[in-house]
Amino acid sequence: MLPFGLSDKEHIRGDGVLPPYNREGGHIGLPVHQEWYGNILKNNKQRILVTGITSIHGWPIWKALRAAYGDGQIIGVCPPATRGMMDDNVIPMCITDRAKLEEIRETFAPTCVVHCAGVCDLDICQERPQWAYDINTNGMKAVTGVFSDRSRIIYMSTDLVFSGNEPPARGYTETHAPDPVSVAGETFSQAEEILLRYENSCIIRLGLPLGDSVTGTKGAIDWIKGRLLKNRPVTLFYDEYRSCPECGQIGEMALAVLSLDLRGLYHFGGNRSWQLYEIGQYVLEKYKCAKHLLKGISRHEEVDGPPRIGDVSMNCEKLKGVLNDAGIVVSGFNEL
Repeated sequence: MLPFGLSDKEHIRGDGVLPPYNREGGHIGLPVHQEWYGNILKNNKQRILVTGITSIHGWPIWKALRAAYGDGQIIGVCPPATRGMMDDNVIPMCITDRAKLEEIRETFAPTCVVHCAGVCDLDICQERPQWAYDINTNGMKAVTGVFSDRSRIIYMSTDLVFSGNEPPARGYTETHAPDPVSVAGETFSQAEEILLRYENSCIIRLGLPLGDSVTGTKGAIDWIKGRLLKNRPVTLFYDEYRSCPECGQIGEMALAVLSLDLRGLYHFGGNRSWQLYEIGQYVLEKYKCAKHLLKGISRHEEVDGPPRIGDVSMNCEKLKGVLNDAGIVVSGFNEL
């Protein structure tokens, strides 16, 4: 069984990694069935800054926007310790470094900032709450402090802002109040609150992204696969549900959000929810790993771990409606 109802032929690389965006190659192409992307962006004069390009969601966004806009109109920011990303238009720096952000503002003058930088590792954030606050909350303060008067800011947030303890029957909508249970969720929620003060902004809450990471060590698929292929046990929860978009879908969505000049708050996730344990089953079967390595438990059985979310399935009808009204299709997300 494959997640998301996809076929191997259409969406799975030869090595079984989702989605069809490779980490070694050059630019990706625009979605073949959506020529309107090229028409809309062809003469676009936007200058785009993308932060956090090595994150699991930042990488497909960076690749998609770079392919659409070209190197002259886009600059990326990656963590200072990043290796192998030293293109002329990629700057290694900490997202809280206001001096470097101000230098980018004065030399590049971005018209739009796509803010993907952040930390969401539950264990590390819980162990180092000040670090999580610095990167997520203070990072947003730095970005808004430097760019809010000149640039539109698009923030890629997370479903971790919800607890999932009393999930709505049709999923969380944009009108549901955040109630995070973890340090990671709390700091993302704080970052959202900061950005919501500015009209020229857009927040996209993402479900759990599934697919390639640029390093091969980030995201759910990479983590599970990395342990199983080393014959290490993996314990995953069968009562934690996430709306899981493919990384490729996230790249398409970012193009649409930019082209439509969206403001406000939107949810973006897969069209069905997945248990973490189900994702583990997929990886285990795909790589023919020993079945005894994968164990499913309730999140309430975990000992000494960070607080866990329950069912944070998201209702994405608001964004689907906007895309449908504009005649835009994000593959596997909405249909006209």
